[in-house]
Amino acid sequence: MHNRKHKLAFKTLALCMLMAVAFKDTGIFIKDFALMNDQTAEITFEKEEEVKVAKEGSDSYQVLKDGSYYSIPKDVMIRTTRSADRYTVKEPAIMYKEQDVNSQVVKEIQPGEELVMASYNDTYGYFITAESFHIGYINMNNTQRKITENISYGMSNITRVLKNGENTLVLVNGEAVGVKNFQNGQFEIVDDKMNSYFIEETAVTLFRTLEQASRAAERGSGAAIAKIVEAAHNQIGKPYVYGAAGPNAYDCSGFTYALFKNELGTTIPRTSSAQGSAGVKVEKSQLIPGDLVLFNTTGRGISHVGLYIGDGNMIHASSGKRQVRIDNINSGYYSQRYVTGRRVIN
Repeated sequence: MHNRKHKLAFKTLALCMLMAVAFKDTGIFIKDFALMNDQTAEITFEKEEEVKVAKEGSDSYQVLKDGSYYSIPKDVMIRTTRSADRYTVKEPAIMYKEQDVNSQVVKEIQPGEELVMASYNDTYGYFITAESFHIGYINMNNTQRKITENISYGMSNITRVLKNGENTLVLVNGEAVGVKNFQNGQFEIVDDKMNSYFIEETAVTLFRTLEQASRAAERGSGAAIAKIVEAAHNQIGKPYVYGAAGPNAYDCSGFTYALFKNELGTTIPRTSSAQGSAGVKVEKSQLIPGDLVLFNTTGRGISHVGLYIGDGNMIHASSGKRQVRIDNINSGYYSQRYVTGRRVIN
């Protein structure tokens, strides 16, 4: 029992040391911010000012400025790097109990194993292993610093499809978005593959707490929308053939049927008239990317369907143009024949 308590106390001490030294990273303000210090003097932080982050809580950061620490709400700045004092080794290395190769071996450290530095001199660093909490000395010549970019989270205030080369990110109003940086009045946001996109500052509101971010992430449909919209773009130019549902040609309902089936594993009716009952009805003013848009092009009810991609545009297999293409649903022809929108992705 005594030995178990000793090990627990040692592990607790190591964890405290780990937490004390791990947070020496950077952040950047997304707006001007002011607060009062202990001497009731106003301390100001300017928009796009970079600061050192000493600690992170559930709803605030502790930052360093002019030798003093200040608590900053999470909705006025983002953290741009994490674990700046993390290290690893270039090749297998020995962690010693003392600063001496003849002292007791604590552990053999493997490349990729994460270390946190507590102190160092010209020859040795005093490290904690991040997972097992071993503590000891490693020759500094065998180590290298790990600096990783940090992703903060906010809420999208818009619904929009963003493109970066071949990559697509769908922002859905009210859903979570990963934020990597802020510069020149723009957020740098990322998709789940860490591809970057730039968006105006009014398009994102940072979450104040980790709980808010977690709740928003749980209801996210953006990844599914992005997948189907990107797949639709990849079919542009393929020929229209009546009765075809891919992969080399499509009719209008075969196109939307194949997208939902192949990309999301969701089966919707095969014909355009039947797709008019798929999912739930959406008002035209409330359309978001990934919705079905349906038209009466024959005068006898719903006879055409496309996939809405935002900004008034749809991708569809056009019988008139004989190919998969982008057209605007608010143009003269399609505006006059628009019937309804249906949302399948929830």
